Amino acid sequence: MKYNYVIFATDNDYYKVAYKDVIGLEEVKYIWRELDSEDKFLTFLYKLHTSPMTNKFFDLPLKKIWNQKMFKNTFKNNKPICFIFFPGRRKEYNNGLIEYLRKTYKNSKFVLFYQDLVKKSKMPEIEMFKKQFDLVLSFDHRDAMVYSLDYYPLVYSPIDIPVSEISESDVYFVGKAKDRLDEIRESYNIFRNAGLRCDFHVTGVSQEDVKEDGIIYNQIVPYIENLQRIKATRCMLEIMQKDGHGFTLRYCEAIMYGKKIITNNPEIKEAPFYSEQRIQVFENPQEITDKFVMEGEEKVDYGYKDKLSPKRLLDFLDNKL
Repeated sequence: MKYNYVIFATDNDYYKVAYKDVIGLEEVKYIWRELDSEDKFLTFLYKLHTSPMTNKFFDLPLKKIWNQKMFKNTFKNNKPICFIFFPGRRKEYNNGLIEYLRKTYKNSKFVLFYQDLVKKSKMPEIEMFKKQFDLVLSFDHRDAMVYSLDYYPLVYSPIDIPVSEISESDVYFVGKAKDRLDEIRESYNIFRNAGLRCDFHVTGVSQEDVKEDGIIYNQIVPYIENLQRIKATRCMLEIMQKDGHGFTLRYCEAIMYGKKIITNNPEIKEAPFYSEQRIQVFENPQEITDKFVMEGEEKVDYGYKDKLSPKRLLDFLDNKL
């Protein structure tokens, strides 16, 4: 690689799984802590100084002093550095970290990777960020087209899923209700009425909308448990949020762990890994069939695992920048 890579991620188990293939490589530094330090007292001071509660009535000065603590250069070579930011790092961006890094590390490059819809991310002011970053990527086809961004799909790495006592299911769904609660419930009822074992977890549901219908509401599923539930199911269900047009995390999981998937995303038919034996596409939940879930092999092979690796993302950036 012609660059060393610094990935400013977040303390999120999903990202730690997705980027596992590059974490620990000699030319990659993956920073998930708020500071590039294991000093708990220093981190406490940083959180106190920059927290919204502390700054509620008066914006405390001198926040830029923390920029020197965000990244400790431990690379063993003198190659230029490419800094990759996730939108979850909004606070560091606001405190001038990019300007500091540009001045400190000459010939460095800066990439912002939207792995959620731009409008629903923590950094939606896209036109401003396009001026600040050398490259802005989006996992969503439509966002890439609308905002003139470069498209790059989500990345994913394999891990060994811990053994669990989670009961087997025929169909598994997990996600926030957002603007799709009715479709989630209708799909659930179709599967349940067909006699299938359903494992549905929906968060972000108001108390008045919670029903005693067998769906588990407002209980967050930790990401490792999510993988255990995927391992225990025959088929995954994806219902896209409105305005979503990308190949989501559900596909990464289905490909990596060999699960069939049912989705209302018609664009999936254009994906290089699409096959009607492995992916059922519906427009109306009434089109869903239990036959697709129960027939055929329980585990399927998309032949696409290696193409999900974050190593390919770094190769892409090496050639693009």
